[in-house]
Amino acid sequence: MKKFIKITALLIAILCISAAFAGCQITKSNYEKLCDNVSYMQTGLFVANDDNFDVKLTTTTQEELFIADGKVDSKVDLATLTILPRSAADLSKTFEYTLEGSLSSASGSIAKSRLGINLVCNIDNMASVGEPKTLTLSEGEDTFTLEFVNVCADITDGNGALNIAYTHFQEKIDAALAEDSFDRECYVKLLCQTNDANETEYFWYVSFIKNKRDYWAAIVNPTTDEIVSSRESVKEQDKVQGNK
Repeated sequence: MKKFIKITALLIAILCISAAFAGCQITKSNYEKLCDNVSYMQTGLFVANDDNFDVKLTTTTQEELFIADGKVDSKVDLATLTILPRSAADLSKTFEYTLEGSLSSASGSIAKSRLGINLVCNIDNMASVGEPKTLTLSEGEDTFTLEFVNVCADITDGNGALNIAYTHFQEKIDAALAEDSFDRECYVKLLCQTNDANETEYFWYVSFIKNKRDYWAAIVNPTTDEIVSSRESVKEQDKVQGNK
C-alpha cells in the first residue's frame, strides 16, 4: 500500500511539473511566427570603391537552395564578396585577396563568376572575421587596398523592415495565421539605386512569397521607415478571368 501511495505521489508531482512548464511556455506573436518563416534575410552590406574597383560584401541567412515555393527548408549563413572591375581587362584576371576584420582576417583568391560580369567568391567563417574593415587585392606586382563602409550601420535593419512590411499587410497575414493557413515564405533584401543627384540610395525589399506568381511585396525606406511602394501580385488564373 505504501509503495502504491509513493508511486501515485510521484506521478502527481510529474504532472504538476509538466503543467508548470506548459504554463511557462511563451506564446509567439504573429511577427515572431513570420520570423520563423524567413527563407532569405540580408543581414549586412559593406561597400568599398576606388578608381579601379567597386566592391561589396553581402552577408545573408538563407535557404541552402532558394525556391519560391512558400516553404522554408534548412538555412545557412553566407558571406559573398563581389568585385566589379572598372576595366574589362581585369575580368579575366584572378586576384588574391586579404580581408581584414575587427576580429581576424581571411584570405583566398577571387575570379570571374560564371556569368562573366564580375568577380565573385564566398568568404568562409565570416563570424570569426568580424566586421569587415579593409580589402587588399593583389595580382602580379599590382596591389590595391580599399576601406569598407558599413551601409547598414545607421539604418533600419532587415528585421525592422520585415516588421514594417508585416504591419502594412497585417490584416491579410493575421487572418492567414489565425486559420493556420499562412503558406508564404519571407524574403528580405537590400536594394540600391542612383538618384538624380548621382547618389546611391538604399531600400529594403520585403516579400511574402507563395510562389513566383503569388506574392505580397513592399519597398521600405530604411531611413524614414516609410513604405515607398507595395504590391499584391495577381494570380495567373485571375488574369485569365479578368480578360474574359
